[in-house]
Amino acid sequence: MKESLFIEYIRKIFPKLQTIIERINGKRGNQLTYLHKTMLRKEYSADQKWESASVNTTYVAADMVAMDSPLPPKMRDSIAHANGTLPKVGMKKILRETQINTINIMKAQGAAFTNIANKLTNDAVACSVGIDEKNEANFLTALSDGVVIVEDENNTGTGLRINFNYLPQNSFGVETAGTISSDDIKRVIAKADADGNSITTIAISLSTYNKMRQEQWAKELVANYRGQTFDSNTKLPVPTATLFDEAFADDNNGITFLKIDRTVISEKNGKRIPYKPWNANKLIFLTTQEVGALVWGTLAEVTNPVAGVIYSTVDEYKLISKYSKNDPLQEFTSGQALVLPVIENVDQIYSLDISEAQTIDSTEEGKDSTDKNITIWGQAYIKANFVAEFNKITGKNLSTTISDDRLIAAVNKLNDADEAKLKKAVESYKTTNGDS
Repeated sequence: MKESLFIEYIRKIFPKLQTIIERINGKRGNQLTYLHKTMLRKEYSADQKWESASVNTTYVAADMVAMDSPLPPKMRDSIAHANGTLPKVGMKKILRETQINTINIMKAQGAAFTNIANKLTNDAVACSVGIDEKNEANFLTALSDGVVIVEDENNTGTGLRINFNYLPQNSFGVETAGTISSDDIKRVIAKADADGNSITTIAISLSTYNKMRQEQWAKELVANYRGQTFDSNTKLPVPTATLFDEAFADDNNGITFLKIDRTVISEKNGKRIPYKPWNANKLIFLTTQEVGALVWGTLAEVTNPVAGVIYSTVDEYKLISKYSKNDPLQEFTSGQALVLPVIENVDQIYSLDISEAQTIDSTEEGKDSTDKNITIWGQAYIKANFVAEFNKITGKNLSTTISDDRLIAAVNKLNDADEAKLKKAVESYKTTNGDS
């Protein structure tokens, strides 16, 4: 590596790079939004490790004890941990001979310092913003799915799977696949309330939110909020977002929607592909504005700088560097960071997956002329035993004569933990339709 070809400019520019980037970003007109900067606190990790801890807390009442008597001990709450090593995030921009000659011509023609400086800072800004974009993509994926895949720089094409361990008992499906009912939402809110948590925000993709506003219950919610009289024959209009938000908040103790419509552009092998990192099938129910930390560490190159390379640190954790090489002549700008958005307190995060719902298997059900079996999860079970196990787990009292569609709807209302329990409990009652 050699020093920058424009070292006289870079030495003046790089010490001010943080201010320059802030000024340029400030002129973007908020075209690029960064939820990870508002919903995560920044946290330094000296050992380059990250950790997400959640406490499964149940508050119990204290005991009344006689004077001079010992206090009775209570069970300690369980703590779940997810942890790992911070991944490296980075990108590089190259000025090739043609662009280098362009800047040389500007110098020869006596172009103003600021004009040449703008040319030389473009790549540094792109590297800084590129790290922001990757952090935002990772954050939105992590928050919506509870899992994120980050590339391993040491293994081409290999990803590191980071799981923040969202709780199965806080994860729900919907009664009918592809749609969101008011009951689906209220079921999640009720679970949070039973846990002693208060939902304040529902994070949702804008496309899913707009589809939800078209549901009949959404139209009726707004009509009731406005005091409008209607019946089953009334054709209600799709409510505006403002009216729906007001009506929903009024009906649900002030809960608001965080609508996400964020596109990130990835580039691989010279091909740029836009994608939306938020899972449009997920609604995430939050109790706080801050949901974790943007954990960062110190890069090896910070403490072991390479001779000839000019460095600048942006936002504490981004290392921007400038240098050149010959054969062919090129000017490089690189940005790198050890950083990861970490979701914390997952015991206070709840999710609703609109793609998760079982449906009637009409082909298999048609084989069961006696209605003694129920087909669900792609498998037939003895219905009476299935209902009995369902009642044990839920405390309900469903009849063994319940229709298959109503029984499947009841199963769809379970959280993931209870559904897993039910699957295990009915394992021995598998059968083939037509058999009993």
